[in-house]
Amino acid sequence: MENFSPADACRQHPERYGSLLCQRCGEPMCSSCMHQASIGAHCPTCVRSFSRKHKPIAAATKVALQGHEPYATTAIIALCVLVFVWDIVSGGASGTSGGSVANQLALNALPVRFEGEWWRVVTTSLAHSGLIHIGFNMWLLWVLGRTLESSFGTLTFAAMYVSGVLGGSLGALLIEPTSTVVGASGGVFALMGITVVLQRMGGLNVFESGLGGLILINVMLSFRGGVSLGGHLGGLAVGLIIGAIVGEARRRGIKALAAVPVAVALVGLIVMFALIPAVDRAVARFGF
Repeated sequence: MENFSPADACRQHPERYGSLLCQRCGEPMCSSCMHQASIGAHCPTCVRSFSRKHKPIAAATKVALQGHEPYATTAIIALCVLVFVWDIVSGGASGTSGGSVANQLALNALPVRFEGEWWRVVTTSLAHSGLIHIGFNMWLLWVLGRTLESSFGTLTFAAMYVSGVLGGSLGALLIEPTSTVVGASGGVFALMGITVVLQRMGGLNVFESGLGGLILINVMLSFRGGVSLGGHLGGLAVGLIIGAIVGEARRRGIKALAAVPVAVALVGLIVMFALIPAVDRAVARFGF
């Protein structure tokens, strides 16, 4: 039997000599207890402590990044197509929307303010004014949505999209307060804004990727009659903000990335509160 001081004994095996020191706590340990880390060796006690401390973070990160299949993207597209077909069957002209269903879902300040139909700030994204309108929006949603959803997960993507839709509604109420607005453009423009910021922060040239030109073309088309400039710019602005948040979180690492769904949802909540005075201002433009 080896003769050594109790102070030099392995903390897990007192009968053994602690020939090694834990890099974290400095306590002696035997070779059987050693856990090799990236920097030095750790004792079993420190390994368990570290695991307990970081387990919530790991779980949160798993939730934040789960769902690599485009479930939300597919569901949103399916809902928009379903509403479009339902609207045609309910009275919209062939190949166009604008029937009773679209009118019940469209954004308009008066029913929001006087009838309490606040769902319109979101359901406006489900209705479309024609085949080209829905076709173009759904194509962009599929291209951008599945990329973002596969990168950040269904939960984060859903928060991104809904926040963008709310931003589009806010922009429409501020710039076209007396208009009736339909379309997923607010959410789609938000996805464009998020993607362009992430590409820039990743060192990519957005014009070489084609996204920069796509955004410029869509912004220019927004000045045409019958198109909601406010809806497009509002969604784009929210997307740029969210993109900066997500990009910075990705740069900071796993802990920050785990909080992204909450941060994005908070952006949407702030926009939702901003809609309240925007609706009142829009109603005032009607003369009420």
